[in-house]
Amino acid sequence: MECCKLCDRSFSDRQAFQQHMRDAPVHTLTFRCDPCNRTFVSQSALDQHLRDSPVHIITYDCEPCSRSFVSQSALDQHVQNSPAHAVSFNCELCNRSFGSQDALDQHIQYSKAHIAPTSTPLDKFFRSFPRFRYNPKLPPSESYAQLREFCGWEKENPDGEKAWKKYQSALEAEVKMWFGAEDDLDAWHSLCRAIGIEPLPETCKQAVRVIRGVFVNIIDLIDWARSGSTTNRVQRFSSLEQLRKYTKQTGKVFHNRLDEDDDGNVVLRHLLRFLFNTNRRYYY
Repeated sequence: MECCKLCDRSFSDRQAFQQHMRDAPVHTLTFRCDPCNRTFVSQSALDQHLRDSPVHIITYDCEPCSRSFVSQSALDQHVQNSPAHAVSFNCELCNRSFGSQDALDQHIQYSKAHIAPTSTPLDKFFRSFPRFRYNPKLPPSESYAQLREFCGWEKENPDGEKAWKKYQSALEAEVKMWFGAEDDLDAWHSLCRAIGIEPLPETCKQAVRVIRGVFVNIIDLIDWARSGSTTNRVQRFSSLEQLRKYTKQTGKVFHNRLDEDDDGNVVLRHLLRFLFNTNRRYYY
């Protein structure tokens, strides 16, 4: 009597027992692929499955692109040639990218946006008073208040009136120097960065639309440009009345003459607001 403990069966002779062990499915030797949850009758069949099944093909993945490649060399070629993997060198101030460090360095060296003048119109104005201790890091309005105190100019003082006109001319020259012409997209981008508009407009016409209704002080914009800041933003006001109140309190007055001649082609012209109802056309 032969007994199969696995099946809990008994056989009358050894021949029947051996046939059972050979033919019963429970005793058939199988080769299993666990990932696929499949079985094969031979090692060669399993090997062929592992070799040919797409599930088991070794892939080389590019995670940023969500793409797979059949070889490391194919992946390397993709990384080398795909624009998505091109190394870029960014100029944060201009929001532009360059293909090499040399190209970025050349841009920084020659771009108008990066050329800091050694002496601006406001610098020349304040330094025209020899004994006045001028600090170019101060806001223009603060420097002018110090100059008035230094020179002892009272209201309607003739010398003070002349100096005020020269100061306003210097402010106007700074506006043209820092913010450029209406047909210059870089000038619009500089203005949008100053007042915190993102994303930057793609055309000059778009720029005109996005700044419509924005209330900021022109002297603050000039001060922002002179500081060379790339992170700080100019204070914005929710209404013309708030801007008028701020301008009166701080004395940050800009006398607009940009639209009196052909020099009115500057981006800041679109931010000018009439503030004071006087004979003098003062704007912020």
